[in-house]
Amino acid sequence: MTGLMGAGSAYADNDDHEDGHANGRSYTVGLFGDVPYGASGRIEYPRLIADMNDANLAFSIFDGDLKAGGDGACTDALYTQALEWFNSFDRPVVALPGDNDWTDCWGRYGPATGGFDALERLDHERQVFYPTDQSLGRHTMTVQRESEEPGYEKYRENVRLVEGPVMFIGLNVQGSNDNLPHVGVDGENRPASEIARMAAEHQEREAANIHWLSESYAEAKRLGLKGVLVDWQADPNFNNEQKLQPAQYDGFNEILPELRRQVLAFPGQSALVHGDSHYFKEDKPLKYDNGQVVANFTRVETFGDGNTHWVAVTIDPNDPNLFEFSPRIVAANVNDR
Repeated sequence: MTGLMGAGSAYADNDDHEDGHANGRSYTVGLFGDVPYGASGRIEYPRLIADMNDANLAFSIFDGDLKAGGDGACTDALYTQALEWFNSFDRPVVALPGDNDWTDCWGRYGPATGGFDALERLDHERQVFYPTDQSLGRHTMTVQRESEEPGYEKYRENVRLVEGPVMFIGLNVQGSNDNLPHVGVDGENRPASEIARMAAEHQEREAANIHWLSESYAEAKRLGLKGVLVDWQADPNFNNEQKLQPAQYDGFNEILPELRRQVLAFPGQSALVHGDSHYFKEDKPLKYDNGQVVANFTRVETFGDGNTHWVAVTIDPNDPNLFEFSPRIVAANVNDR
């Protein structure tokens, strides 16, 4: 277990840290999510964990979804088993919620996937995965949680830490339109009172997300850091790349502009890592008002669903790009179904 290092920052306790992550050495972080999906995924997941354990990572970040939407109901056993898997990682793991873990637990994917209140499941997830200021994993690290701030006590999942020249920020931003439902959209058939209750939850959590994001970027600037990596679950549909109707992605109408504002005001490199759509992707979707690309921002989408693999990000303080993302294929999980 490690202690807090500096205002608003925490460091991973790993064998290399004393040799100087903060003094210019490169290190690698594992990125994964949307696993395990289905019976085959549950067979493949331990292989992924073993592969990541062999990679000498500083720590890993899980960007949500403990199961496929149709993989049965969100019983307590889902979270207990997930905790056991997270704690089989040798190095620390920062785990973020996914929509299949809570927003969809009312039965979005059919009666067999329902029977639970979405907000109760999120509260349960907070109790299981975020009871203290420690990460998950066999070796843990100290993190800072938004719940330490007055007025934001419930948002234990919103997290940040600093390793070397980079601040890592975790937010509860979800697929399924970030829990902003609309009648008849994406299988929504709950009564108006329930839709209103979820919309109120979305609005309150969105305000907490924006607060944590802006405050964290301000802290990164104060500390003179070279980079910020933001991680959340949802594919925010940059530039309507998925050609969706507005009611399918208006849940991101405030968080995305805030992210863009923070990126443009930050002098270093920024990255957003997310899951949700299950295709490995690396691109630069943000643009200036003149249509030119925002060069210091990179989006990475992790693997998931039927592809039980992970992504490595190496932070090299001596590289002007700072972040180098690399897909890591688990050989035993290729063409094995």
